[in-house]
Amino acid sequence: MKDYSSTALRSVAVIGHGSVGKTSLCDAILYAATAVDRLGSIADGTSVFDFTQESRDRKQSLSASIGICEWKDFKINIIDTPGFADFYGETISSIAVSDGALLVLDGGAGVEVGSLQTWGFASRASLPVLIWAGRLDKENSDYSRVLIKAREALNRKVMPVTVPLRSASGGFGGVYDLIADKAVDAKGAPATVGAADRERIEAWKRELVEAVAETDEALMESFFANDTLSPEEMDRGLKAAVAGRQIFPLLAGTSTPPCGQEFLLDSFIRLLPSPVDRRPEAEADGGSGSVVPPDPAGPFVARVFKTTIDKHVGDMVFFRILRGGIEGTVDVQNSTRSATERLGSYFFVSGSRRVDASRLVTGDIAAAAKLKVSSTNDSLCDRQKQLVLKPISFPEPVYRAAISPKKRGEEDKMGAGLSKLTSQDPTIIFRNEAEIGQTTVSGMGEQHLATMLARLKDIFGVEAELSKPRIAYHETISKTASGQYKHKKQTGGRGQYGHVFMRVEPRPRGQGFEFSSEVVGGTVPTKFIAAVEKGVLESLDNGPISGSRVVDLKAVVYDGSSHPVDSSDMAFKLAARKCFKMLMLQAGPQLLEPVMTLEITVPEEFMGDVIGDINSRRGRIQGMEAEGGFQIIKAMAPQAELYQYTSSLRSLTQARGSFTASFSHYEPVPREIQERIMSETTQEEEEE
Repeated sequence: MKDYSSTALRSVAVIGHGSVGKTSLCDAILYAATAVDRLGSIADGTSVFDFTQESRDRKQSLSASIGICEWKDFKINIIDTPGFADFYGETISSIAVSDGALLVLDGGAGVEVGSLQTWGFASRASLPVLIWAGRLDKENSDYSRVLIKAREALNRKVMPVTVPLRSASGGFGGVYDLIADKAVDAKGAPATVGAADRERIEAWKRELVEAVAETDEALMESFFANDTLSPEEMDRGLKAAVAGRQIFPLLAGTSTPPCGQEFLLDSFIRLLPSPVDRRPEAEADGGSGSVVPPDPAGPFVARVFKTTIDKHVGDMVFFRILRGGIEGTVDVQNSTRSATERLGSYFFVSGSRRVDASRLVTGDIAAAAKLKVSSTNDSLCDRQKQLVLKPISFPEPVYRAAISPKKRGEEDKMGAGLSKLTSQDPTIIFRNEAEIGQTTVSGMGEQHLATMLARLKDIFGVEAELSKPRIAYHETISKTASGQYKHKKQTGGRGQYGHVFMRVEPRPRGQGFEFSSEVVGGTVPTKFIAAVEKGVLESLDNGPISGSRVVDLKAVVYDGSSHPVDSSDMAFKLAARKCFKMLMLQAGPQLLEPVMTLEITVPEEFMGDVIGDINSRRGRIQGMEAEGGFQIIKAMAPQAELYQYTSSLRSLTQARGSFTASFSHYEPVPREIQERIMSETTQEEEEE
């Protein structure tokens, strides 16, 4: 592969809902650009992009993959991203290193939940977006309907740039490029525009010209003077409007058989900004708020956006150069981890194929093997000009499960493997949760964690299993209670004596625990007050209802008695523990459960079923917002009721719903549930 300057590079993230044909389109793009001599097929297992055994077995993209093609003296990196919500982390990181995005819509289904979600990711990254209406040869497809829906749900400035032609029978007959004034038939051969298409094409051309003119005052003046724009004005104006997210071009075609990909490749070059024209990357740099201009001659800066683990090669780190470049072997600084890395063997990746690179420039996407510490979201830079890039923001995991090895004694091995996998994928989080006595792992869904388990076994040789995690309940009290407890024991020698009078009082939610002493006259000697406090503190870890942590109360020791010989720290600590537990049961004990905030995006036709399901989970609807043909339901629900909710939502919405979840607060558990949990806890203690 020849060397390319930064201005001749383009990187495009192909995004969208699951199963709309993204990977097939990516394979068709490489085929149209003659990067491959055979059209890749998901069904046959020959796709350039779904090259891992996991993806081939599932016939589904589980991670982002890159394909490289050369087109008219440009090099284009096509980044195929997963459409399944469980793997959106890969989509977000791919968007972060791209010059533009291509949102793929099904010509029949139009805008779906995943379309909205991934469109939102691109919007938050301020990325220019082209839109592809595919599968236009299918019976239920309708380009005009896709256009209307895209304008309603995405942006009213979605504008046709390549449009479908009608065949003699009225079906899909090919594609016409409004700007280049060229047409191809359904097989991709040059074609002419028939009379049946001419009128609507002229209307779309006029609409596009007017839309471009509206984006710039000088172009508007030229349009009023000439009733049109020159080809040069159109090229300049449309490219600026796309880069500024003022216009979102809509393109048309099919992937099997390929049709319209040549026009799409032209649009990547013609409409998307080059790496040096791309908006600057944000820079943390000690919170200064400065930016990193994409200067090919500046000091080297790169972002690590993806890490893979290969059993044969080891760790492979993918990065995009944001400024400067490198040639040959060079030492760079991982400023995120304050470590030096040697970049010596780096290469371009296209599917499973690797091509050695001798130099890299601003805008290049490359990979390197066997770096010491670098992983996803790290910053690499010139050792003399160090900075730390603002990290890519990943969504919070929504699915949590307990994890344990199938074989006893492999806990450490499992932990080491999980640490490695979580550094590779920031949307997986694992924790050793002392409060519930379990190791938990959180991800974006059941399939996400199932894939993680498969990789844990394949790469690290550890078989693990998932189970329902315990809930981190808290316990508190609802009223004040007072009482005493005397710990007295005589065993022949020195005895044990500790006697305390104590009061417990509720505190406002979130105020935590407080201890104080109101003892006067030395009835409890000052030297034993600390032991009383320690006894209470130890009791906080094991409340009387469920054995959960006790919160938001005040304990006051106000009287007691002691023995000159038998009293000790241990005796007063034991007395305090017994007294505190007794008072907890007298003070209106309450079990508190974690409550989550939910935002659920669903098509309108499923809204009733989803609301009913939330209500059945003791949830509360907080409000709803319309977005295109979708509803965003805002709700709150107990964490205990949300295990495997990802599967339930997909079942209720035919896999067209998605949600985000975050912790909100703790609130009391209903009385009947509290009594059931208390009974279960008592039974477990008796069995032990």
